[in-house]
Amino acid sequence: MLFNMKLIKLLLVALIFPFITNAQEVLVREGNEKMGKTKLWCFSATYPYDKSITIDIMEKNIADANMKRSSRKKGFSIYRGVTWQTISNKKGDYYYKIRSKKGKTTVYLCASSGYDNYVTTKTDPETAGSIVRYFQKMDGQIKTAIAIKEKEKELLEISEKNAEIKKQLDKTKENEAQKTKEIENLKKQQAAPPAVK
Repeated sequence: MLFNMKLIKLLLVALIFPFITNAQEVLVREGNEKMGKTKLWCFSATYPYDKSITIDIMEKNIADANMKRSSRKKGFSIYRGVTWQTISNKKGDYYYKIRSKKGKTTVYLCASSGYDNYVTTKTDPETAGSIVRYFQKMDGQIKTAIAIKEKEKELLEISEKNAEIKKQLDKTKENEAQKTKEIENLKKQQAAPPAVK
């Protein structure tokens, strides 16, 4: 009986462990998102980060890909006829928008081969897989950007403390120089009295 309980526990751990490790990954959804009256088929990922840092990373990735925005419409940034090597080697249209609510930020990304032929997991599983991997990597980029900002803040605090210490050290050196000068003056005054004539 004891052997069976150990076996059951081992099996439960073996079955549950993959789900626990995958829980750290970003959940990517697929579905319709409106751009005004137009429905776009988008992939979306929600991050537990501030909207501004998420926008910074998204804009950095787009700039690194040398993509130029064609237009903006109803919250979406639109890039037409571009190649985004991270997603696909083929030219296409990309739409994205970022929405934030209660400390969480959702990124919506739509890819199209043109003429509203939106990428889905059924129509283009390779590109869809690239979008999912992009969202996963973006999570790591955001975490790294947050860590960099925290380290920069720590460095600034250290620099400010060092500046204060240097100021105190300079003041101490001035005091030391002043005391040395006072001692020399007193030693001069202490010189032997003049000889009697």
